[in-house]
Amino acid sequence: TVGEVAPGLGGAMARLSAPALFSFLGAGAAILFVLSASRGSASRAPYAALLTGVVFNAFASAAITLVKTLSAPDRLGEILYWLAGALGYERGGTLVLSALLQAGAIGVMWVHSARLNLLSLGDDDAASLGVPVAATRRWLLLAASASVAGAVALTGLIGFVGLIVPHLLRLAFGPDQRLLVPLSALGGAAFLVLSDLLARLAFPLFGAEPPVGVVTALLGGPLFLALLRRRVRLGTSH
Repeated sequence: TVGEVAPGLGGAMARLSAPALFSFLGAGAAILFVLSASRGSASRAPYAALLTGVVFNAFASAAITLVKTLSAPDRLGEILYWLAGALGYERGGTLVLSALLQAGAIGVMWVHSARLNLLSLGDDDAASLGVPVAATRRWLLLAASASVAGAVALTGLIGFVGLIVPHLLRLAFGPDQRLLVPLSALGGAAFLVLSDLLARLAFPLFGAEPPVGVVTALLGGPLFLALLRRRVRLGTSH
């Protein structure tokens, strides 16, 4: 019954830590804003949602700057550390709910991975092969956004994981999304664990543990440039 479900949902939400809860709610509001702002133009311009997200990101950056400016000095360090990206020590309930969210989001993306292969041919070709283009893109966008929102709510801004790992796996295993979706999830987790290990090993050198987001940026930046250079070299050779 509704009365039985509501207390269960309230108990699950109560097990979330406050930063993770409000971070995820803010991310959900951002997703809804981007989808509503790009509605009606997504079928004509696939990048409408992306461009809307870029504009919203500029607004969110200004809001974060305002919060940092108005925060007390003793809390500013915590905010900056979270923004740099770090693996903290969350409550057990928070980790369980996050794992369920990631399993559901990755599952949705994997279910639609065959259609995603067809979408790489172009909207018209995919539609001629029976793919509901608008619905598929909407489900994939929601699932990917929910996955990212859940991760950022726990760790802050850790960059280059989703930018580097899928491209490396594509080079190694090919472009089949049915294989790349689960491999990217596992590979991204492995890359993050490796980066966190390097951050902890750097403690004796710096006298403090650098945020893991800094380590992923230091590792991912050169890798991204190498991949970009390789792509340009292959393009010129053809």
